[in-house]
Amino acid sequence: MSEAADGATPSPAAWQPFTFGGVAAFAQNGAGRLLLMELAVALVAAISTVAFLQHACAPVVLQAIQEMPESAKIDHGHLVGIATTVIAENKLLAIAITPETSGDIGQSADVQVQLRLSNFRVGSVFLPDWGLEFDYGPDWMLDLSRSNLEPWWGAWRPVLLTAAGVSVMAALFVIWALLALIYTLPLLGFAWFADRAVGWAGAWRLASAALMPGALLMSLGICLYAAEAIDLIGLFSFFVAHFIIGWVYAGGGALACPRLGSDPIRHNPFVH
Repeated sequence: MSEAADGATPSPAAWQPFTFGGVAAFAQNGAGRLLLMELAVALVAAISTVAFLQHACAPVVLQAIQEMPESAKIDHGHLVGIATTVIAENKLLAIAITPETSGDIGQSADVQVQLRLSNFRVGSVFLPDWGLEFDYGPDWMLDLSRSNLEPWWGAWRPVLLTAAGVSVMAALFVIWALLALIYTLPLLGFAWFADRAVGWAGAWRLASAALMPGALLMSLGICLYAAEAIDLIGLFSFFVAHFIIGWVYAGGGALACPRLGSDPIRHNPFVH
């Protein structure tokens, strides 16, 4: 006899994570729908990241390459062949190639990359005294001339952007799995105090689904940052908010789960 005939009420189908009930539905369903939904959100995040790199970073890299002298190279761990500083920049990124070791390149871009005499430095205009420095190494040999870098960049730029998108998707799946695992125990405790029927696997799926709205918000923040609608501080605000939203949806999703002792599938007592 069919479920419609015997009065059974199946668990709600999980298809969207934008309401508390929608998040709760993932706790009561298998992992298949969750993985499909995560794949869609990861694809959106990867596209927004690649769009940011294409719009904000790639033009600066090309500008720096086109201004490189033919004599520029790294020879046995030292930058040589550059008589004057080469700078390419926009509001978001600045690249400076200079034999000087000064940490301040006099630019206002949010992120600043400086190739110096024996190392390169990555810093930010918001923290001018802070930066990550990496030595070239005594065996580094690299031709930095325009005639060498420009065709290389033209050939590898699509590959690098694609690799960046794939890497973002892979990293997100790992991060989401770990965060959901961290959130599982607090969610179980919250569900128990709220008298909600959530098991270990269900709590992990619920936590995973609850992370998706925040991930989409962060993707929006990246797009707004690439369009220069917000600055780096605004992007950081989106970063903080996407964690808060995850906890809100996790808590709301737990409260939307069935109460302890209730059976989400109720059978007709008159059918044997």
